[in-house]
Amino acid sequence: SQADKSSINSYLRLKVEIVFVCRFIIGTEVRQHFQAVTEGPEDARIHFICQLRGSTRVCQARGDFELNPSNVLASFAPDAGFHLDCSPDWCNVELRIAAPSLFELAGDAYGLKCLDTRNACCLLLNPNNTHIRDAAARLANLLTAAHPCALLVQAAALEFIAWHLKNLHANETNDRICSRECRLLWLARERLLSDLSSPPTIEQLARDTGLNQLKIKQGFKVLFGTTTYGLFQRERMERALALLQTNSVTETASLLGYSNISHFSVAFRKQFGVLPSEARRKALV
Repeated sequence: SQADKSSINSYLRLKVEIVFVCRFIIGTEVRQHFQAVTEGPEDARIHFICQLRGSTRVCQARGDFELNPSNVLASFAPDAGFHLDCSPDWCNVELRIAAPSLFELAGDAYGLKCLDTRNACCLLLNPNNTHIRDAAARLANLLTAAHPCALLVQAAALEFIAWHLKNLHANETNDRICSRECRLLWLARERLLSDLSSPPTIEQLARDTGLNQLKIKQGFKVLFGTTTYGLFQRERMERALALLQTNSVTETASLLGYSNISHFSVAFRKQFGVLPSEARRKALV
């Protein structure tokens, strides 16, 4: 199948009982759908997940949520079923470790009480940060190399876990956003990204959600790890990358509301490090 041809699945079992899973879905124009079931109670693992590119809608018994580069997930949910709806450019890094091994490695240094392994289902969605994203990228690069070095992979895997735990601890000690505000912030996010050619103002988001402008600004940084503008531009450029698979640079810029192609090129290069014309040429190869 197309999904089989365009995916790379790498598994590496290390001495500390870590299993690394790196999945890339590349070169398709349709969303990918997967059914997943976690390990049973006897073999249950804590999962640490960072999405490097694209988005994944996760559907499960307690409700749905979205994984994207602005957030990370730590979970302990033995024998749980999930439906994953992934964007065509999905790129995800996942690391699994048995709870006893994690507690032996980390001790009490990271405030592991926020990962309640006594609970039947513990899902902690938190803002992403540069440390986690960089560690995830290093893991992906190491494991897709022709001859991965086991020691470097183990070091990168431990770094990935450490930054995840530091992030969990930091968010545990910060003030939490109440459930009502959290729901309204997700509504604001949905409104913000509803038209990637024309961003609403914060004033419009405030009017649409009933939250004041300050709470929207602060809430976006806490919940999504970035500003409204930062989130909009990132998603806009991710969409641009997908559009360039089938559209010219001029057409893509126009579809995303740019009247000045040079402004579009600068924004695209800032996010991906290459000009849109280069990305378009690669798509045509």
